[in-house]
Amino acid sequence: MSQILNASVRNEEGKGASRRLRHAGLVPAVIYGGNTDAVSVTFKNNEVAKAVESTAFLTSVVKVSVDGAEQEVIVKSLQRHPATGDVMHIDLLRVDSETKLVTRVPLNFINATKSEGVKSQGGRLQVEAKLAEVRCLPKDLPAALEVDTIKGQLGDIFHLSDAQLPEGVELVALLKGEDHNQPIARIGKAKR
Repeated sequence: MSQILNASVRNEEGKGASRRLRHAGLVPAVIYGGNTDAVSVTFKNNEVAKAVESTAFLTSVVKVSVDGAEQEVIVKSLQRHPATGDVMHIDLLRVDSETKLVTRVPLNFINATKSEGVKSQGGRLQVEAKLAEVRCLPKDLPAALEVDTIKGQLGDIFHLSDAQLPEGVELVALLKGEDHNQPIARIGKAKR
C-alpha cells in the first residue's frame, strides 16, 4: 500500500464525457461505499497503467488522494479496452479499517511439479478456480491465497479448505457450511 494514486473530481458524466477524458489521457473512475456519497473522479492514464502492472493493485487496499484528501479503497471492477487492453474505467470501493470487507483474491497453486502425481504418476494439475472470495479487515487482506499441492497424487482433488489462510482471513463459501467446500483443482491424467 505504499503507492498513492492521485485523482481529481470530475463534473462531466456520460459516454461522451468519458470518451473526451480518455482522449485527454485520463481514466474515469467512481469511488463509492462507506458513509459518503459516490464521487466521480479521473486518474492520469500513465499512473493507472503503472499501477495495474502490479497484480497486487487489483487485490489489495490502495490509497487514493482525491484533490488532496486521502482515502483507502479496493478495486471492485476494472474495464479494459478489448483491443488495446488499456484501462477505460475503474470502480473503487471505500474501505474502513474497522469493518470487514468481502472481495475476491487469486489462488496460487504451488509445488505441483514436485508432487508425486505430476512428477512420477504422469498427471497434470488442472485448475478449476482461479479466485476465492474472502472476508477480512482491510489490514489482513492477502494479495493471494496459496494452495500447496506437494502431496498430490494422481486423481487427488483439492478443495477450498486446502487454501492456506492467513490470520484474520475467512473463506466466504466455508462460512456457509462444509457443503460449500468446492473443488478448486485436481491432478488428472495429462493429455497426450
